[in-house]
Amino acid sequence: MSSHLPPNYTPALLHRYLSHFNRDPSKVNVIDHDAVGYATVEERAARAKKYNEVASDYYDLVSPLYEQGWGQRFHYTPIFPGKSIADSMTAYEHEFARIARLKPGMKVLDLGCGIGGPARTITKAVGCNIIGITNSAWHVERGTQLTKEAGLEGKVTLIEGNFVKLPFEDESFDAAYSVESLCYAPDPVEVYREIKRVLKPGAPFTFHDFAMTERFDENKTEHAKIRNWVEFGNGIVKMPWVPDMRRGVLSAGFELLAEEDMAGRSKGAPWYYGPAGDVSWAWRVPGWDDFFRVVKMSPLFLFVANSIYRVLILLGFAPPETLTLMDTMWYCCRSVAIGGKMGIFTPMYVFTCRKPLTAKKGSSFLEQKPGQKGEELKKA
Repeated sequence: MSSHLPPNYTPALLHRYLSHFNRDPSKVNVIDHDAVGYATVEERAARAKKYNEVASDYYDLVSPLYEQGWGQRFHYTPIFPGKSIADSMTAYEHEFARIARLKPGMKVLDLGCGIGGPARTITKAVGCNIIGITNSAWHVERGTQLTKEAGLEGKVTLIEGNFVKLPFEDESFDAAYSVESLCYAPDPVEVYREIKRVLKPGAPFTFHDFAMTERFDENKTEHAKIRNWVEFGNGIVKMPWVPDMRRGVLSAGFELLAEEDMAGRSKGAPWYYGPAGDVSWAWRVPGWDDFFRVVKMSPLFLFVANSIYRVLILLGFAPPETLTLMDTMWYCCRSVAIGGKMGIFTPMYVFTCRKPLTAKKGSSFLEQKPGQKGEELKKA
């Protein structure tokens, strides 16, 4: 599958992840599509109790595939005119660093750093010192190797840990940010409070995250199904909803400066044309980088690959789990594309916050008005 697969990779990784979603524990090789699409409240609540295990099992399974198919940055991006997906990621990470108020020499916390792709881009652009935390030992191993190859040892440090219980002293960071990571916590408010604890007074906290938008209606069956697909395809136990996120940062005691759905900045092409496998958009981008990246996710390519693997499995040249893994990645990509087209989901809702310089007496942060969207964030 890839030379980047960890040495201990076995079908058991897939079996372990499916066990969190399948209703029949004896079905370890196939996806329970009914349970994935129409999970009960009780099933989702049971998964939420073991959120760290679900996320860890997911990333142990898919991280090498992410790197193989998407690159070292495990996130989506608005598409800039004339730029490929990879170049748009770089341009966006530079803009995100500006929005996050990152400055040279700052000690910065990256929550859910993956293999450190954004951290390396940001530290090269800004000159800050970044400590990234991830719940995956393989992320730390692979990311540390890539950081060394990039000549950024001492500027980017990756450690294993849980962002719900950060292993850092109070008021020890000048800034914090997160890229598509806090959505993995079942209660984001708990994470926001922990982040506030480790930030110095007045320090900025900015996060870009998966979210169900304000157009999402849980009472609509199709909406709930797509949300459940996103959760299964991305190892998330409880997708956050934008209004809850807004209330959460305020109740955690942050000042909310601004917010914006960065999907609205995608002007060169729809942000979801990559995960949708829409080759018609890939033709319009200079060079061939996007074409080969997107064609591997196109419906025709997946159909052909699926047919070939069925024959290989029948002949004993490939394990039966291969098709199940391909189906898992279909949920990963197609769910976000479908949700994005419907307008009920975004992978890049950004909140810009700040820890107050002093605690306010006799007032509640819940009484503050939410930050302005769009233009205010652009000036942040």
